[in-house]
Amino acid sequence: MNRFIYGFCACSLSAMLWPSLAPIWCLPILFLAMLLCLRKGPLMAGCLFAVIWLSLLFHCLYMHQYVEKSQQIEFKAQIVSLVSQNRDWISFDVRVIAKPHQDAFFETLALNNVQRYYRLTWQKPDKIVVGQIWQFNAKVKGISSIQNQGGFNQQKYFISQHIVAKGRVKQAELLSHSSSMRQQIMEILSPLLGQFSHGDILHALIFGDKSALTSQRWQQLQQTGAGHLVAISGLHLSVVFGLFYGILIGISRYAFSWQHLGKIQLAMVFAAVFTLGYGYLSGFAIATQRALLMLFLLLIFSFIKQFSHHWDRLAYALFFVMLVDPFASLGAGLWLSFGALVIILLSVKPDSVDQPSNLDPVLVNRSIDVPELTLTDRCIEKVMLLKDNILHGLGILWSIQWRLALLLGILQGILFGGIAPHSIWLNMLLVPWFSLVVIPLTLLSFCIWLLALWILWVLGIDTASLQSFSLMIFQWANLSLEPFAWLLQLSDDLPLNQLVLTEKELAGGMFFVLALMLLVLRRYVPSQRKWSYSVVVAVLMLPIIMNKLVTHEIVFSPASSLGETPWQLHAIDVAQGMAVVLQQGQHGIIYDTGAAYGEFSYAQRAILPFLASKGIRYVDYIVVSHDDNDHAGGLNVLVDQFPQAALIADFSASASALTESSHSVRTCDGELLWRGVQLSFIPNILSANSNDNNRSCVVKLFDGQSTVLLTGDIEAPREQALLAVNADIQADILFVPHHGSRTSSTPAFIDSVNPQLAIFTAGFSNQYGFPKPDIMARYQQQGSKMLQTGHVGQISINFTTEGYKVTTYRQQIAPFWYNRLFRFGESLKAE
Repeated sequence: MNRFIYGFCACSLSAMLWPSLAPIWCLPILFLAMLLCLRKGPLMAGCLFAVIWLSLLFHCLYMHQYVEKSQQIEFKAQIVSLVSQNRDWISFDVRVIAKPHQDAFFETLALNNVQRYYRLTWQKPDKIVVGQIWQFNAKVKGISSIQNQGGFNQQKYFISQHIVAKGRVKQAELLSHSSSMRQQIMEILSPLLGQFSHGDILHALIFGDKSALTSQRWQQLQQTGAGHLVAISGLHLSVVFGLFYGILIGISRYAFSWQHLGKIQLAMVFAAVFTLGYGYLSGFAIATQRALLMLFLLLIFSFIKQFSHHWDRLAYALFFVMLVDPFASLGAGLWLSFGALVIILLSVKPDSVDQPSNLDPVLVNRSIDVPELTLTDRCIEKVMLLKDNILHGLGILWSIQWRLALLLGILQGILFGGIAPHSIWLNMLLVPWFSLVVIPLTLLSFCIWLLALWILWVLGIDTASLQSFSLMIFQWANLSLEPFAWLLQLSDDLPLNQLVLTEKELAGGMFFVLALMLLVLRRYVPSQRKWSYSVVVAVLMLPIIMNKLVTHEIVFSPASSLGETPWQLHAIDVAQGMAVVLQQGQHGIIYDTGAAYGEFSYAQRAILPFLASKGIRYVDYIVVSHDDNDHAGGLNVLVDQFPQAALIADFSASASALTESSHSVRTCDGELLWRGVQLSFIPNILSANSNDNNRSCVVKLFDGQSTVLLTGDIEAPREQALLAVNADIQADILFVPHHGSRTSSTPAFIDSVNPQLAIFTAGFSNQYGFPKPDIMARYQQQGSKMLQTGHVGQISINFTTEGYKVTTYRQQIAPFWYNRLFRFGESLKAE
């Protein structure tokens, strides 16, 4: 049985790397194979069961994506969480209760843990609160999102949260406005907490609601690696369990005369009930549910004592967590939670907590109440025992804490693509402080306040009289957060707040850490194997050393003539918009910046993380084709990030995103030799009053071997003008004008360019229906291969002296099952 469990857990954890899931028709075959392997090959049977279970639940959730064609749908749903809101819009998650055209077979499989959720946005809505039930009429689409290296993978996140569609509310009718007890408590307590200097953190610690945290506070939490302290997780639940368990044990010593084991078990049961209540108060988020399940399973195992080894208990806890939520491995929470438990088990030997190793055995085994000892001797002996126990406990705590801070910091770097160097020493201070002071004080203050609220309710007294008492109760919890807030503010002035790692550095770092771990274990290796063992360690250290050497050579030996050094061109997936990056080592050129909507910018969301992931630290030029939002919306973000970059644009600075910039602007004409690539700017001969699209900056790239034509949003008049002056526009790769609109890509223009590859920078299922089918047919007739960023994600092209090679994010760079396209009906809108 243990091998079956271990096989299931190992295969489930590796689900992040699966290229695809098993199709429906294959599941009965796999199930039969699992039964055949169950007796003689339990490890393989566990792996097969993991594949079957994950595939079955995935199809249960997402099978309707392929049969549901309606874009405008009606459904009944319950508000489960508020994601974000501003003056005009609100974003929230709903649990679908009833939806038409539901497949009956999959409906029977839709257990609570695989319930469908939608992520909805609503413009100027009525007041909505968690727990309400509404009848929605919404325009929904699939969860497919932009896909680029380095950026946040929203699509994977949605799957981990069981969100199967996103949409916009058109109409809604409130069916039930009865709020839950949690919501009622929040409505009473939230205004009181808002009066404290750290009320936003107190609100997050009590209710699991982080909406009150400001963007500055989020930035500070990120650069200190302390975000997990304000997000309710296994740490908080463990502290709550330990707090109430200690209180109940202390009370039972004086209130009951039962046998010791019975008191312990009863205290554990009541502590678990209090912990469950805290989970309810925090909203039962999926991460909280996993932590609760893991805690309760470990508790049950300790009761029945069926599984003696602690590694078996951990494996069974992981098994049940993955059984309830097979998508848990897609989220960072599972890796951090179980990673912490693994580190603790590796740091603490099972017998190290029994008694301090430095105690005198005679002193330990001797009864303290022996008659020959005087009162002074007994006091001294008790003090010595207490001192040794404290020192022993502090030693164990230190050995656990420094390993947790270091190794979890590395794990966070691997999961999130960056490391906050100061998080290691900050967490060594903050985690014990939160565990021993902040969380207990906050929860005790809340329990006292809740008890006072209940007493006033029973006596029929208005709860308004509780305000001054509440401020006094939570004052101590607020004061306990002062050191935390001071360290957060201090982090703004510390160097190297956030160290972003490239993908090569992450891979090399993983091998380097593994080499260090093997080096520590070298002393346990037999003498005759030490030499081969050292060779393995040296080989594991090679990637990070070679990466540094290659980086040094590229930075300090730039190519200056055509074709000397390989370079790359990347078409970034910025939904309905355009952004192209030229890369040569750590240097780059950006052509167009994607769109921006209010505070949201694709430059911030996609381009900057991509540059960091690829190790592009120096942007030499920013070229903006024209002043449309989908091409120039993120310009201010990039200018602020790269103030040394030269700007190239033809539009007026006074009427564009350049208004607040002090940069000089170079016009789109002439030629530029950049690190082995020649950029030829083809001038515009149309009149100055031509439309904005036709004034786009057209650039031809040439490296001595291959040619690329960037066209912006030019339309038929500009194409005809280029043909009229016999402009050199022939290219191997063409970025199709105006995203594949019918106003562009005339047959004569396509024939003159004659591209081998035509790239459409158009979002998946965009509202304009780009690229148009007849335009795609023209390029197909020309014999061009076609790629669309909205379908394949980021498109990367590597140029060498032998030609070029194309790779796409969804097919080659990250060809995993959760990165595929998820359709929910496509919206087409007339031009």
